[in-house]
Amino acid sequence: MDRKLVEPDVSDRPHDTRVERVMSASCQAIYRSFTTDWEGWFALEGALIADPVLNGQLFFVVEHEGKRHPHYGRFLTLEPDRKVELTWLTGTDGTQGAETVLSVDLEPRAGGCTLTLIHRGFYDQEHADHHGKSWEQILAGLDKRLTN
Repeated sequence: MDRKLVEPDVSDRPHDTRVERVMSASCQAIYRSFTTDWEGWFALEGALIADPVLNGQLFFVVEHEGKRHPHYGRFLTLEPDRKVELTWLTGTDGTQGAETVLSVDLEPRAGGCTLTLIHRGFYDQEHADHHGKSWEQILAGLDKRLTN
């Protein structure tokens, strides 16, 4: 059965964050990390449900400072080793219950990949900026994990 893709409406939430990072890891490894291999670098082991097909569901749990934070989403765009776009929904400390959109673009380069991450659809710039800082740390950890 074909799945109808329903794009999230973020028109009343105009705030976003953008992170660009030169990664030592390959585009292939990074793509897998944002589609099927969330455990270990982002999700708790055993706390992942991922169906990386158009409109497929994503669920995982993150533990931070002793608290567990469930994350929910749907895959919107999948271009192997080039682009992943998905919805991203968390609670009050995260997206405030709003369905945001996370886009990860991958550009091959000598010795790795240039990753451009845009996370859009936040109610305010404060939450967008907080996510941007978090993504910078998360991506640094991912690159280290993939290249060690």
